[in-house]
Amino acid sequence: MQTMSKSSISIISLLSLFGLGLVACKPAPQQAPDVEVIVQEVKSFPYRGSAIFVGRLNASSDVKIQARVKAKIESINFSEGKEIKSGSVLFKLNDDELQAQRAQSEAEVSRARSALSAADKNYRRGQELAPDGYISSSELDALEAKFQEAQSALAAAEAKLDNAKVDLSYATIEAPISGKIGRSIYSVGDIVSPESGELTTIVATNVMEVPFFVSEKVYWRMAKKFNEAKAQMPRAQRRDEAIVKIALEKDDIYPHEGKITFVSNRVDPKTGTMEVRATIPNPDGILKPGQYVNVIVEEPKQTPTVMIPQSAVQSDQQGDFVMVVDEKQEVSRQNVSLGERVDVMVIVNQGVKDGDTVVIQGIQRIRSGQKVKPVQADAPTTPEQEG
Repeated sequence: MQTMSKSSISIISLLSLFGLGLVACKPAPQQAPDVEVIVQEVKSFPYRGSAIFVGRLNASSDVKIQARVKAKIESINFSEGKEIKSGSVLFKLNDDELQAQRAQSEAEVSRARSALSAADKNYRRGQELAPDGYISSSELDALEAKFQEAQSALAAAEAKLDNAKVDLSYATIEAPISGKIGRSIYSVGDIVSPESGELTTIVATNVMEVPFFVSEKVYWRMAKKFNEAKAQMPRAQRRDEAIVKIALEKDDIYPHEGKITFVSNRVDPKTGTMEVRATIPNPDGILKPGQYVNVIVEEPKQTPTVMIPQSAVQSDQQGDFVMVVDEKQEVSRQNVSLGERVDVMVIVNQGVKDGDTVVIQGIQRIRSGQKVKPVQADAPTTPEQEG
């Protein structure tokens, strides 16, 4: 092997030193600047919790008018489709036969009273004669039996007369409730009876009823909030029922509030829901049976409620979360439990509190533990509630 010359070694050494010098002179890499993100402070807003359900309006009363005796219709005393008052005469039936039955019953009562009077006299006379032996005990027993039979006969005759009077009263058919009457199924001259079915119908429309179904989860959530809100109210201002409103269309809130009148005492195991019914005043007759409406059930009082912009919320397999900025300007993930959406905000049931700072823009460019440059967004305005 040939040895390298001194000149070759010197050149290599110089090149090595020159290379080391280049490395030593190379500037150190600069640290990446903090990512700029838009943040907003978490605040509470006055909010009245609510839930919306779908219901179908029913008349609070829907009465079928039927004949209770067999007779011919003599007159129809209403205009179809009009409002009528309770006690108004709707139909007048021919009562000739009913009058005759009452007269016959009255005659039977008269005969029975005469028979009872005679039996009473005979029985009393027998009671006077029996002690002296003028009549036997068996004869006295017979007089007593006839007296008792006469009493029973009179009672039966009087009961028959009462029935005849009731039947006669059925010849005049009156409205049992106030409301809007339907069309007449029969005409003057028709013979009707209890087997004829309905003659017409009356629906009470001054108050409407709307049944709807509430899931067990929603029911318990609203019941809890209702009790909490009620406890915070001054005793004089407390109300015992939730506020009920209905919407005929999305933004068309009906002007009259209703109230809940019935809550089922059990959950349907097949559907996991409970039936609830509310009544709604209908003084102008705008609401009609069969209409579908949105039922809005509100809590009795506005309460401070934590809300954040919807843009702050992200979701993954672990659930909903936000990125929170601490006092060191470092971000961390915070899982949250969300409630209703209100305008551009969303209610936070758990996870953040008043005074926390959350990232609302730039979330995709950051990760937990990273330092950021927070820029405050404009102060949030009070979200608008529907209704």
